[in-house]
Amino acid sequence: MHGVISPRRSGSLRKAENPESLLRDGEEIDAVEASRRTFAPLDREHLFVGGSLFTGCSFAGCTLRRSHFSDTTFRNCDFSNADLRGCGFLRTEFADCRLTGAELPECTWNHVLLLRCKADYANFSQGRFRCVRFSESDLRSGVLAGCRLEYAEFDRCDLSQAELFGTPLAGISLVGNTIAGIRFGAAESRELRGAVVDRMQALELARMLGFEIEEL
Repeated sequence: MHGVISPRRSGSLRKAENPESLLRDGEEIDAVEASRRTFAPLDREHLFVGGSLFTGCSFAGCTLRRSHFSDTTFRNCDFSNADLRGCGFLRTEFADCRLTGAELPECTWNHVLLLRCKADYANFSQGRFRCVRFSESDLRSGVLAGCRLEYAEFDRCDLSQAELFGTPLAGISLVGNTIAGIRFGAAESRELRGAVVDRMQALELARMLGFEIEEL
């Protein structure tokens, strides 16, 4: 597994007096620190956010389509039902964040950590993930269909009922993750070829794919 590179910041952060107006009216947000702010309603496209830190902020229901985030950390932030379609994330961290129902299709993820995040029902479809780690996160009923996973890692995550149609898992370990009811294509598909599972997971996957297990 290639290591995930943490956000890089060249200097000190400045506390924004009115970060709401920065995100509403600005085009490039750089080296800003904001805490306990609510940014909804917000409807933007092609916003650039770099080298910043957001703590306890709410982006719930916001639209930030095709925006770019680099060297930025989100701690205990709420992105529930936010529309982040087509965004790019580079050296970005989400820690203890809520992404329930977030729309994140067609995003590019490069050196990203999602730690202890609640991302149930989130839509990550058609995403491109390179050096991304999902750790201790809730991905129940999430959609990861048609994704490309390159050096991606799932560590103690809940993938129950998650959809992975058309997402090749070669070289991806599911060991230590909950996969009850996880959804793939037909048994003859190549999605599971090369995936790493433990014995109990292999039995569960076989049953889900329609195999009958004969007890010896």
